[in-house]
Amino acid sequence: MTDQKFFVVGKLGKPHSLKGFQYINIEHFFRNFDLKETTLQIDGVNFVVEEFKKHLKNRNLIKFHSYDTIESISKLRNMNVKINKDLLNTFINKDNLPWPGFFTGQKLKNSNYKLLSYEVLSDIYFCKISGIEMSVPYNNNFFNFENNNLTLLESSLTV
Repeated sequence: MTDQKFFVVGKLGKPHSLKGFQYINIEHFFRNFDLKETTLQIDGVNFVVEEFKKHLKNRNLIKFHSYDTIESISKLRNMNVKINKDLLNTFINKDNLPWPGFFTGQKLKNSNYKLLSYEVLSDIYFCKISGIEMSVPYNNNFFNFENNNLTLLESSLTV
């Protein structure tokens, strides 16, 4: 597998206002971070976030620098938003772990295990790991992140 550099983290929705805001359906992990001044990629072009905020229940609004009209952002509707893996250490959760999407399909450090996929249930991430029947909670009891490597703490898997 080639080392992927950009990962889809959201999809842009309809314009929200005349000031250049639009809805974004963003990956759960990033919803509570301040993405202001973060560079994201849309259709191979870099966009810098001017503002990012919560809106209603599980919705977010995003505004990019130099996009101030409905006309300018309407062209972006339904486009995927990607994040560069270079930002791996920028967005870390309360368990000192980055977004698991950066490691999907990759072998975990010091093991023969691969992170196959993940899902979010009630704000908790669960990872499907090759060779392990049950999903593993994505927290610091089971995973460690150090030197840009994600490690499955195998000792925590034994009962």
